[in-house]
Amino acid sequence: MSNTSNHQNGILSNIVKILSALAVVAMLAVSIVVYKAHVQSVCIFIAYIIFYVQLPGLFIIRLAGIKPKHASAEIVIGLFTGWSLMMLLYFITDYIKTDILLLTIGPALSAAYLLVCSFSWMRNTAGRKKASGGNGPEVSSIKARNELMMQRLDLRRLPASWCLFFAMSLLFILLKTQYVYMSPEYCDFIYMNADKAYHMGLINSLAYDYPLQSPWIQGRYITYHIFTEILYAIPVRLFGISSDVVLSSCGPLMTAYTLCTTFYAFFRTLCRRADRAGLYCLLMLLSNIFIVRNISSSIAFLFAYKNENTAGFGIAGAMALVLMFKEWYEHSPGVTVKAAASEAGQSEASLSFAGVIKSIPSLLVLLALMMCETGIKGPMGAVIIAGIWGTFLLGLIMRKVRFSKVLPLLVLSAGFITVYLTVLGSKGQSNSSGKALFALATISDISFWKAPLTEMMKSAGVPYTAMLAIILLVFLIFMFTAFFLPFAIGYIRELFMVLTGRKEFDFTRVTIYAASLVGLILMFILNYSGHSQIYFGLVTVFFAPIISYWLFEDMEEKRASGKSRGIALGALKTVTCILLIATTVSLGMNYQANIREAKNHADPARTYNKYKSISNDEYEAMVWLRDNTPKDSLLATDRYYSVALDKYSYENRWANRFFLYAVYSQRFCYIAGSGYNLGANEWPIRQEMLETNSKLYDPENEERGELAQELGVDYVVVSKRFTDIPSLEGDDYELCFTNDDVDIYEITDDAA
Repeated sequence: MSNTSNHQNGILSNIVKILSALAVVAMLAVSIVVYKAHVQSVCIFIAYIIFYVQLPGLFIIRLAGIKPKHASAEIVIGLFTGWSLMMLLYFITDYIKTDILLLTIGPALSAAYLLVCSFSWMRNTAGRKKASGGNGPEVSSIKARNELMMQRLDLRRLPASWCLFFAMSLLFILLKTQYVYMSPEYCDFIYMNADKAYHMGLINSLAYDYPLQSPWIQGRYITYHIFTEILYAIPVRLFGISSDVVLSSCGPLMTAYTLCTTFYAFFRTLCRRADRAGLYCLLMLLSNIFIVRNISSSIAFLFAYKNENTAGFGIAGAMALVLMFKEWYEHSPGVTVKAAASEAGQSEASLSFAGVIKSIPSLLVLLALMMCETGIKGPMGAVIIAGIWGTFLLGLIMRKVRFSKVLPLLVLSAGFITVYLTVLGSKGQSNSSGKALFALATISDISFWKAPLTEMMKSAGVPYTAMLAIILLVFLIFMFTAFFLPFAIGYIRELFMVLTGRKEFDFTRVTIYAASLVGLILMFILNYSGHSQIYFGLVTVFFAPIISYWLFEDMEEKRASGKSRGIALGALKTVTCILLIATTVSLGMNYQANIREAKNHADPARTYNKYKSISNDEYEAMVWLRDNTPKDSLLATDRYYSVALDKYSYENRWANRFFLYAVYSQRFCYIAGSGYNLGANEWPIRQEMLETNSKLYDPENEERGELAQELGVDYVVVSKRFTDIPSLEGDDYELCFTNDDVDIYEITDDAA
């Protein structure tokens, strides 16, 4: 009976895998056939990620002696190690002013790794033949040598639940990115997300030079968590891929690969029930965590899967850091010395010194991952480093951690601070919203239920303090959804058991608890531009599932050992399942809404709001600029607003954020996008710039050419879709391009 059941489960598992694979192929086909993804560019980008990032990273961690127990963790650590390598090569390239290292080091390391794999495979094949006579020790030796990731990776063993999770994740990602984008070459009007355009401009600028001079405001520098933009800028620089293709067609695939692999490795490595890792991933998706804006939309998945402002890579990087820290800590001196000394019959001191030397390469990899994470998403790096320090201090108090561990923590902190100060904290960065930095629980303002709930409590005469407590509780329920109860119980229970010595002090697990607390607190007390404080909370949100799974595994273990009847476990699972059904329905509503929107975007003749789109004629003008003007040309544009003029104001920084011309022409612009480069309290600067800019478009201004030269402007772009400006042609302005929507004037030598 058991064999029959296993056979049926195997058939069902294979069916799910096949259907998931077919769904992935179908989605990619839709990207190409319907939304016109550029196949050649996508293939080049995939090759770039494989041979410049992934394989070199695997080779480096192999040289460092890092051997995670599962191939998925090796892939993730290798990916971010390769990412760190590309950042280093980028900055070296900027210093030596030649692309030779950036172009060759990745393929060279990839070739070395593949060569090592080939030799290892041939050696193992020969060993198997030699051992076929039944030589036990030789067979064991072969297994011991069979450690390379490529030899341990068997895609057939991937659980069906993870395959379904990957297909659903990819659909979510594509619906938010590729499926709302179509190349302007194939349609009259193209929708352009302002945030994506912002990052496209950064990529273009970084492909040209570093430090990142603002593509929109001359004299400003941008330091906004740019390690993702640098990674994307390298293929733009080396292989000529367009930045919009990188973000809209290549980026979604990179996001799916990174997030889905990292989630699986995270649960596979840190949970006792490794066989459930795929199921754990799927449950996390179905939980639709962090529902706040409306009953179906999850901010967590929007920021992670849409990868808004590279938050998705920040989450994956935080998890990769935890995996690497676990790998380093468990094999570092002071943890393994006693066991090794007793086995070898040597003194602890002699082995400790050797262990320190041996652990340096892995510590350097850990340091590289910390610096990379900080450059990808500084707030998330801060949460992890704070969590590690908190765990260390708690371990010292409980006498569970040696003080000698402080040196590696100081090294990690130095790496974090170095990147934060030199890359993220230099001049030109404007993240402040203009209000107080600290503002308790303002993040709850984004909740769709807050206003009606507040009114109801006011009418019922609920005391103010009680109202705040209720709002906080409801917010947390919508934040953690199906995981709220097991997360809360698991967190308090684990803290109590560790502090009372009833449970082993596991540094990695305690770090996850500490980082979760730090992220939650910072999200509630900080007030950044937009919803940037969410980045702190996202770490907590994506750590909550594993804390919940640990609780369930502990309770199952107690029941199996006879220490518990399992009543509490059954009740908790029942509540969680009921909530999971509700959140899955909510997620389904989200998919339905996004599919409907994607269908609308599939119509090439569709017309969008002119403030949120670019026309085919505008695109044609930008392509002309890109192909017919010097690389370092500076443009002036009168298209600087993203709202109708009756709603426009200098004070509103969000109304001053159009930069599509700079993006598509891959040129610098004098004024567009000023909302992103000037804080809310800097609006007088914006007003002065806009008023100065308007003088370039005044037909009666006889000194406009001289002003243009003073500003360093090479071309003046007139947006006829938005403005009614008479011809500007004259001795100082020469008309060099025109169509129905755009006129472009070159500043002549006679302007002086």
